[in-house]
Amino acid sequence: MTDRPAPLRVAIIGDRGIPARYSGFSTLVEELATGLVRDHGMDVTVYCRSHYYDEHPPRWQGVHCRYLPAPGGKSFESIVHSNLSILDAAFRGFDLVFVVDPGNGPFILPLRARGVPVIVHTDGLGWQRRKWNAVQRAYYKWSERASARLADWLVTDSRAMQDYYARAYGASSTYIPYSGAVGDVPDDAALAHYGVTPGDYYLVVARMEPENNVDHIIREYRASGVTKPLVVVGSVPYDSGYARAVAAEHDGQVRCVGGVFESAALNALYRHCAAYLHGHEVGGTNPSLLRAMHWGAPCIPIDVVFHRENVGPANPYFSKTPGDLAAILRDLDGDPHRRDALGRAAQAHAAVTFRWDAVVAAYAALFEQMVDLKAHGRKPTSALIGEPYRPDQLA
Repeated sequence: MTDRPAPLRVAIIGDRGIPARYSGFSTLVEELATGLVRDHGMDVTVYCRSHYYDEHPPRWQGVHCRYLPAPGGKSFESIVHSNLSILDAAFRGFDLVFVVDPGNGPFILPLRARGVPVIVHTDGLGWQRRKWNAVQRAYYKWSERASARLADWLVTDSRAMQDYYARAYGASSTYIPYSGAVGDVPDDAALAHYGVTPGDYYLVVARMEPENNVDHIIREYRASGVTKPLVVVGSVPYDSGYARAVAAEHDGQVRCVGGVFESAALNALYRHCAAYLHGHEVGGTNPSLLRAMHWGAPCIPIDVVFHRENVGPANPYFSKTPGDLAAILRDLDGDPHRRDALGRAAQAHAAVTFRWDAVVAAYAALFEQMVDLKAHGRKPTSALIGEPYRPDQLA
């Protein structure tokens, strides 16, 4: 690492901004930006979508916040805002720009033209999201290839996604996941607001989008015949027929409570559920699953390679075959000792495998290395980058 007369100047572009709003990416951006400033002495700017914030303070927890408009609704606001942010960042003397979401990757050319190193976070397989039409899915598929070709380097949040980019595009990447340690200590008193008691309800936490399979989980829950209520947490910040259909399932057994934005209340729901049911089938490491693991929830994810990687082979998984999840629920409902064992195993695994300090340290090392390689005219390779995510090396 080269000694520098000034802190490394980093911009983060592509999400809604900080404090975190709505998505797992927002949580990553918040934890990363504040951690780089606090623990690694970097000068960090996060580009924020102005309409998500009533107030626009220039700094938040030491991080510079730059607010730009984001017109275009759910289909275009990310692309419009990211384009504006990239154009702005190209002339502000940043040492490196970190862009989240490969949908923004095709627009990084102004940064490349200015010689600014660009790292793109690949997220999940956005082109598989059922909320998009055929044109949008084609765009997201193309944007993966464009990001793989145009970015100086890629970050993938799971080993399976790392393999996917290597196979599909011949692109190397660095593996850095997330952590489930998010928000405040659980407020157990908040359970009363939802009419539940510890260990006596099942839980779903998801953005109300088709690929998260909340509708399937509700059908299987009803078919199982279990009597513990199912609490469904989640919403979307736009009008959605799918979200309305899920909300229509609300009754005494299925309790659709909308978004829960107080982290102490949400963490209490995670910590005390009989089991957390996770239907996200698109993309790599999912922050809500890691959060459930962190708080010791017995986790029953849909059977995709990303969840098997993160929870482990001994855990139960459900398929979309009718009756499969219902059978798992019936078995677990009558076996509290197994539920407890699953929760303890998930929590222990998360505690040593998914850590914010290791995440931030990995990004700090990667950013420093990328800037140094660029300064010396060297092309990054997997051999040069190595494996910066090393939670085993932190106390």
